[in-house]
Amino acid sequence: MAEVRLIEVTKIYDKGVVGVKNATFTVKDGEFCVILGPSGCGKTTTLRLIAGLETITSGDIYIGDKKVNNVPPKDRDIAMVFQNYALYPHMNVYDNMAFGLKMRKIPKHEIHQRVLKAAKMLGIEALLDRKPKELSGGQRQRVALGRAIVREPKVFLFDEPLSNLDAKMRVKMRAELSRLHKELHATSIYVTHDQVEAMTLANKIVLINKGEIQQIADPLTMYHKPANRFVAGFIGSPPMNFFEGTLVEENGALYFKSEDFKVAIPENKAHLLKLKDTHSVILGIRPENMRVQSVGEIIATVDFHETLGNEILLYLSTEHFKFIVRMEPIEPPASGSKIAVKLNLEKIHIFDAERGKNLTI
Repeated sequence: MAEVRLIEVTKIYDKGVVGVKNATFTVKDGEFCVILGPSGCGKTTTLRLIAGLETITSGDIYIGDKKVNNVPPKDRDIAMVFQNYALYPHMNVYDNMAFGLKMRKIPKHEIHQRVLKAAKMLGIEALLDRKPKELSGGQRQRVALGRAIVREPKVFLFDEPLSNLDAKMRVKMRAELSRLHKELHATSIYVTHDQVEAMTLANKIVLINKGEIQQIADPLTMYHKPANRFVAGFIGSPPMNFFEGTLVEENGALYFKSEDFKVAIPENKAHLLKLKDTHSVILGIRPENMRVQSVGEIIATVDFHETLGNEILLYLSTEHFKFIVRMEPIEPPASGSKIAVKLNLEKIHIFDAERGKNLTI
């Protein structure tokens, strides 16, 4: 296995369209890194640049100690798992898994050993004689994984490999991928738009928006300490609630004031803000850090609720804001009723309204 490094990597297409801008990050040997972001943000382009399927405009890419800017894909010692499986329909499972090794003229006995080992690891030994059309989506994805595993590459690249599976199978395959990574200790780079996949699989997340990296961190750091408003809104389901307002100082204390409510900023956060300009800001707080109580900072109207079994999501509104509160699965307040919402002020974030930067980390 090997470390992967991107240094100021940029990809510009025709007519000046920027696919990736100044991407710099390192995937350590044996690490599982997820490149995450919305559709069209540049995450798949980044993966294709690493694979050599796209040429970089500027910057450098290293796999191990080797600079691979001009190295063709076949010589980069990588294996890629695609969204659409890309299996040969006329070959059985065994031959699909063995094909790449045959092309590299690996001895037959070694090919046989590698294929059987990977098939056992993936639980598809009984499927080796079947054609792809005889397999389910999950089985086809296992074959695609097996074809990559037998290569024993330095780096595994995954391009949204679970997006064609149903919800139940995606959960199962996430667990399978996590188990395989722990077993293989393989350097892996995984592209997805699904933040649940990122949070459950990654050692490190690289979050991209509009071609630019927004934050690089482990899942829990990204969840609890988002670098900016985009990260805070993208990570978490349901997403973080945002309220526009200003910072005001009264009697030596700092407050956030909106058109519908005012709350005191805790001292451990206020000291980070005192030296800042008191211009427009945005208060962010996650739904699980708000509670329906008899007394609270916000008086809101219940618009509707979603009962999810283990929790209930309340969709609330004030005159100027709409937001979500997560509550325990008990009888929810009726639609149209007025309720009080208490904020856990230790869990709030204050973002610069203009630049989006998190001012409280």
